Amino acid sequence: MTRIAIVTDSTAYLSNDYIETNQITVVPLSVNFGSDTRREGVEIHTREFWDMLPGVKELPTTSQPAVGEFVQAFEKLLQTHDSIIGIFISSGLSGTFNAAKTASGMVEGDITVIDSKLTSYPLEAMVGEAVTMRDEGKSKEEIIDRIQYIVDNQTAYFIVDSLEHLHKGGRISGVSALVGSLLQVKPVLYVTKEGKLDVFDKVRTRRKALDRILDLFREDKAANAGKPVHLAVIYSNNLDDAKEFQERIGNEFPDVNPELSELGPVIGTHVGPGILAIAYYFG
Repeated sequence: MTRIAIVTDSTAYLSNDYIETNQITVVPLSVNFGSDTRREGVEIHTREFWDMLPGVKELPTTSQPAVGEFVQAFEKLLQTHDSIIGIFISSGLSGTFNAAKTASGMVEGDITVIDSKLTSYPLEAMVGEAVTMRDEGKSKEEIIDRIQYIVDNQTAYFIVDSLEHLHKGGRISGVSALVGSLLQVKPVLYVTKEGKLDVFDKVRTRRKALDRILDLFREDKAANAGKPVHLAVIYSNNLDDAKEFQERIGNEFPDVNPELSELGPVIGTHVGPGILAIAYYFG
């Protein structure tokens, strides 16, 4: 049987047990507190990050892995595997995918890298499906086709407590951040097909923003009637809110079994605490 290695980055937020059990290689991004740089999932973990954040004077920044880290990981894996599938955070949100792509051209071997166009739960789900198919003995081409299907058919909508983190991190325009601050608008944000953040709609309250998100999901679900739904409620240091939203979705859509997915240090740096989102795909 052809041995296929699966590689991802730390923003998939996989548990250590899952990583070890399924032999996944994770190349971490980093969070920078001034000159103090810590690798996500290695030198800083989710709970520690959220505990630290209120006490920092300046918002932390993030950095992608160096090309050399991917070269090293790929070369090591190809000593024991026939091929590699790498699935990474959206190139519209981070330079991680491009670094992995560059590294794949520097290493001799069968390496395919995929831009997930998202992060967090969708990236986790892609890795999970790749693992399942690998363990079922599916070919590399079959796995890649399935992952690309998810990339092309995924959707994510979310709201944040404050646009400050997105604005300071350069992930949203200054005008949008200013409007949100002055008018107390709660924008419904989404990730475009190109994998970049944008404003989908603007509503006046958090409750109405959540209503709008569920209306959008309802429309998509009707358009994909009969297909299985893969959906998660994504949150950042607001588990009670996430559970309440999860319960609401479960009550309104009895055939949907929403998962919970917490953002860690790198994505948390850019969105801040209090995010609520749904990410999903059908089929």
